Amino acid sequence: MKNILKIFALLLIVTSCSKTEDDTNNECTSNCTVLKGNFVTLNNVPVPNIIVSLKYVRSNELAYLARKIVNCQSDQNGNFNKNFFIKDSELGNSASGCFQVDIDDSNIDINKYIRTNNLLGGNSVDIGFAIYRIVNRDTIIENTYYIPKKAFIKVNLNNFVSQQNGDTFEVQTLYPFGPKVGLNTFLNSEYSTGFSGYGNWVATNLNNQLSIFVAEGEKNIIRINKIKNGIGSSQDFEIIVPPNNTIELTYNF
Repeated sequence: MKNILKIFALLLIVTSCSKTEDDTNNECTSNCTVLKGNFVTLNNVPVPNIIVSLKYVRSNELAYLARKIVNCQSDQNGNFNKNFFIKDSELGNSASGCFQVDIDDSNIDINKYIRTNNLLGGNSVDIGFAIYRIVNRDTIIENTYYIPKKAFIKVNLNNFVSQQNGDTFEVQTLYPFGPKVGLNTFLNSEYSTGFSGYGNWVATNLNNQLSIFVAEGEKNIIRINKIKNGIGSSQDFEIIVPPNNTIELTYNF
């Protein structure tokens, strides 16, 4: 009974030391920091309705303190722009927490775009990011983010006969996705790399035909991973995916 009371008391302490403030309705009119950017897809077409939020967080073993600061959404031109105020305790190298920017693309059409979460075959790239220090209030936090148009191709994984326990035969895809980075030499793109598959597009029978998604109009890497007789191998194949494609690829185990 005493142990139960101790656990209950500890839970009360942790709960009482966890606090979230919501300042997203506050308007900053002076000494403001700016969070801005835009979302585009193929041919720089804007992507609206993506939610961008920012909070300041501090935590230790017994407390979690968060201040929600920004909650905005990309407009019809794909743009978002919000001024916000940084408290003295959050500013500079001596600040004990960090800023967290979260990007929620769940409102956009899963059939039209590759999202951060595509359910089966889901993209595991989180394009949110942390800012560990902001030294000056007049800082502008800005970037452009690429949301690929989703297209599907057929991939045949044939002659899969497991030689021993643990053998696998799977396909993964890699494509431009997320923040502008300047030059991504792997994909010859100015944006970062997204990836899908990873345990979702796998051979389960002797011959398998899979419908997998890729980025339309972009250079994609089709990665074929095998573990055969306990020995792993990986091979990359480059493809460009045009609109209304009829691409069908075949690989043998």
